[in-house]
Amino acid sequence: MPILFLYLLRLFLSGLLQIVGLFIALFLLIDGIESIRRFALKPTFNWFDMVWMMLCRLPDFITLLLPSISLLAVLMVLARLSRQNEITVMRASGLSLYRILIPFLLGGLLIASAQLLLRDQLVPLSKRLAQQMEDRFLGRDTPTQTDIDNLWLKVWTKHGDRQLLNVQQVLPDERVMLNVSLFEWDAEHRLRTYTQARSAHMVQDKWVLNQGIRYQYGENVQAERFIHRDWPALLGLDQLNRTAINPDFLTFEQILRLIERTEREGYDATRLHVLLHSRLSQPVTTLAAILLAFPFTLRLPRRGGITRSLLLGVLLGFTLFIIADLAQALGIGGRLPPPLAAWAPVCFFAGVGGFLLIHLADPKRQG
Repeated sequence: MPILFLYLLRLFLSGLLQIVGLFIALFLLIDGIESIRRFALKPTFNWFDMVWMMLCRLPDFITLLLPSISLLAVLMVLARLSRQNEITVMRASGLSLYRILIPFLLGGLLIASAQLLLRDQLVPLSKRLAQQMEDRFLGRDTPTQTDIDNLWLKVWTKHGDRQLLNVQQVLPDERVMLNVSLFEWDAEHRLRTYTQARSAHMVQDKWVLNQGIRYQYGENVQAERFIHRDWPALLGLDQLNRTAINPDFLTFEQILRLIERTEREGYDATRLHVLLHSRLSQPVTTLAAILLAFPFTLRLPRRGGITRSLLLGVLLGFTLFIIADLAQALGIGGRLPPPLAAWAPVCFFAGVGGFLLIHLADPKRQG
């Protein structure tokens, strides 16, 4: 049994590598032609940078298509085994379809684990580098921490109060904000305090307001001038640089922090929730694709033959991704909860594959 297990696992992984190599060749050919068309006449163009940009785009392309690649690998390997009657011999020797499926699922688990790690660590970095190279070719300024003018921002304090911040100019590199205005309301939406300060600077992750005046509203208006005043705001420098945030360039942990910060500021984080759940569901999609491909390839010849089973399996696999994209769009639009938008298509097609496998493995249902 271990020999057969390793044999099937080796066939699956070798078939997967062959298809990955084919997809890489197609990607480099198509993307290379498109990159030459777009950038060859640019003053900053050079061949080394163009090849580097294409290689930086490659991890995102491959990891995104790993479910399709895994599905095609299963179809190719099982079609070969069926054509050579090896599946018939395995079944005649008393081996169940579930035991035949285990090596493919184990291989899929290894692929899904690698996919999860790559999507979390390598892909955000490579996409950021590819974007920087493209911006250099096109002569665009890459977003950096430069001066920011007239910023409005919702801020929470360490005491649980929410304030509205207006800053005329931000100098992130110097940890300084100029011409600061703070508005704070009570539970009945009446203005409670209004603070003006000439500047604010960060000292050891704490903000200090400089040279300002604070108005306290109630039955009587009280004004208090200050030279320096502590400001217990939960405000990081990354929140001030609004142009530098691109969720596609963030890891899972960074997206979680961005979601927490966005919700704390009172903004809608639905898109970020959908993005996070979609990234987490992609490795599971690979396993679902394998489970879906397995019964379609092993259909009996009288049910349509191997060729028809392959075509139906490929068609159903692409249908999975169309429905997944549609569900993701509904999630971003607020029509579906983010977890449901990301996980429902995967669970549905995994259930379809499991049902068809049970139907195929039961001899009483094959007549």
